[in-house]
Amino acid sequence: MTLKKTAAVLGAELCLLATLGCEVKTSVRVERGPSFSFDGSGRLASFTIYGPQPGHKIATPYDDKSQVWSIQPSRGFPDSILVAGMNLVYGGIPKGYTQTVPHNGSAPALSTGLVYYFIAETTGAPWAQGFFYMDKSGPIRIAVPGLCPSAFTGDVRPLKCGTNEPFVEPKDLDQFNRENRIQ
Repeated sequence: MTLKKTAAVLGAELCLLATLGCEVKTSVRVERGPSFSFDGSGRLASFTIYGPQPGHKIATPYDDKSQVWSIQPSRGFPDSILVAGMNLVYGGIPKGYTQTVPHNGSAPALSTGLVYYFIAETTGAPWAQGFFYMDKSGPIRIAVPGLCPSAFTGDVRPLKCGTNEPFVEPKDLDQFNRENRIQ
């Protein structure tokens, strides 16, 4: 193959790759505000924050009763925004999105000393999710090892992963957060 043909083939392959794109998993950095800085190749289909139920300090993922704030595209998934470079401020509603929780009014203030859970559902790439602790100085991304939801919809209970036993929250949440910090 001549140099010109080789260059033409490589150029065509690069164009094809650029057109088809590569799927890049959605990632989220939690920052002051809180705000959520995104990267990845997907489009934001929904974003939801869950808070702890009364008497608890750690949110249970997917518990409908625990939803604190949620948004989704106003006209459905085809109109969702690319997540690459997106910065979403808690309580702020991006153009083209609708707040679904709370149904009326502004997003409630997040309380310090509690652990919240977020999930960024995306189309075209794997989702992002995680926990963050609301410290006096701002949100801190943490892991919550051993906590699994009993289901993914409806009445969801916090369980110890792999069992039907209830998840027991740590007695010293500050120490737990220091030991399980991600950021």
